[in-house]
Amino acid sequence: MTDYITIAGTVRLELWGVTGFITTDPENVETILSTRFEDYGLGSRPLASVPLLGEGIFGQDGPAWKRSRELIRHQFVRIQKQNLDVFTPHVDELVSNLRRKAESGNVVNLKPMFFDFTLGATTKLLFGEPHSSLSVEDRDEFQKSFDYAALGVGIRVRMADLAPLYNPKKFRDACRTVRNWATFFAQKALKYKDEFGEEEAASKYPFIIDLWKDMRDESLVRDQLLHVLIAGRDSTAALLSWTL
Repeated sequence: MTDYITIAGTVRLELWGVTGFITTDPENVETILSTRFEDYGLGSRPLASVPLLGEGIFGQDGPAWKRSRELIRHQFVRIQKQNLDVFTPHVDELVSNLRRKAESGNVVNLKPMFFDFTLGATTKLLFGEPHSSLSVEDRDEFQKSFDYAALGVGIRVRMADLAPLYNPKKFRDACRTVRNWATFFAQKALKYKDEFGEEEAASKYPFIIDLWKDMRDESLVRDQLLHVLIAGRDSTAALLSWTL
C-alpha cells in the first residue's frame, strides 16, 4: 500500500525564537499582494538585495511600491498588445542553438539556453535594445556575474538583519558588473533622447523613457530595469525549464 502525505497550504515555522509562515493558499497570497497589501512589509529583504538591485519595485513598500507598480504595469499592457512576431528572432535563435547541440549527440542542458533566451527577449521588449548589442565577452561576463550576485543575495536574504555581514569582494564585483550592464541600456536610451528628442526616443525606448519622465534620475531608472529583468529573465526561464 502506498502512503500519501498531504502538504498543508499554509505552514508555520519556529526557528531560533522567530515565527515564520510559508503559504501557497491563493486567498492568502491575494491578501498579501493585493487586497491588504498595506498590512504587510518586506522586512529585511531590501537590505539584502540593495547591492545588486538598488531601489525598485521588489524592494519597496507602500506608496513607493504602488508608484513603481503603475509604471511597470503600463509597460506590460503595452507589450501584451504587440504582435508575437517580436519573439520570432529569439525563438529562432533558441531552436537553432538547440538543434546544433542536439546534433552533437550529447545530453543537452536546456536551462542555460532558456536563461539566454529570456534575457534576450526581455532586453529587447523592455529595454528597446537586444542583449546581442553587447559583445559575446560582455554577455558572458554579465551572465556569470548575474548568477553569482543572485546567489549572494540569496545568502544575504537568509541572514535577515545580518545581511550586511556577507559582502565579499567577489560579490561586490559581480554586483558592479550587473549594474554597469543596466547602466549601458539606460544611458543609450537617454543619449538617443538628447539627440533625437523625447517623442522619438519614447517610440524606440518606451519603458526607459517613461521611467525617466517620472523619476528624472538615471540611477533610479537603472535600478528599475534590474528589478524588471529579475521577473522577465529568471521567472520565465525557470518556468520553461520546469515545464519541459
